[in-house]
Amino acid sequence: MSPRSKEASARMRAASRAALLVAARKLFSEQGYFNTKVSDIAREAGMSPGNVYLYFSGKEELLQAVLADGFEALERSLQEAAEGPGSGEEKMARLLDTYIAFERERGDFTRVLMSLFGHGGAPLLQQLGFDLEQIGLGYHQSVLRILAQAQAEGIGGNVDPNVQTMFFFAFFNGLSITYGQDWLDIPSSVIQNAVMRLMFPQ
Repeated sequence: MSPRSKEASARMRAASRAALLVAARKLFSEQGYFNTKVSDIAREAGMSPGNVYLYFSGKEELLQAVLADGFEALERSLQEAAEGPGSGEEKMARLLDTYIAFERERGDFTRVLMSLFGHGGAPLLQQLGFDLEQIGLGYHQSVLRILAQAQAEGIGGNVDPNVQTMFFFAFFNGLSITYGQDWLDIPSSVIQNAVMRLMFPQ
């Protein structure tokens, strides 16, 4: 097999795997992990059920891949916002843009995660290989760095940046729990302005 055909095959495999992840994430969010069959995922991805097993050992491994992909994407977004240039306020604005975009593009990941809390929560995720406390700590540290910088620069008041960080996540988690995807119909600029006023009162 020529190098070109090997590369083409690798691209096709990667595309097929990605299509399965998108299909699984969509169906897990819409009908729940426990109500979704491998055959449903295959049909959604436009494949035969047998093809799924070329990439994943079964539905549980698909769930693990969906979760790993979502956790890593969010962590990367938060880290990039914290490590990028600019003032704390500028970084916070960039973080909000990134976070809202993540929810618009991957809101189904958030719904999958929240649905699992009704079926065992943290212990279930631990069984799947995910330490929520450790993952959350990484998220917390990225946002904390931004808020601590903002406070050092004289904005954000005297509230403990740790508390502000908790508020940040509570705000968005509360929106998702209470309103599902409906809150994403609000323009990003409106959401950002509201959060900036709450986080950095004048």
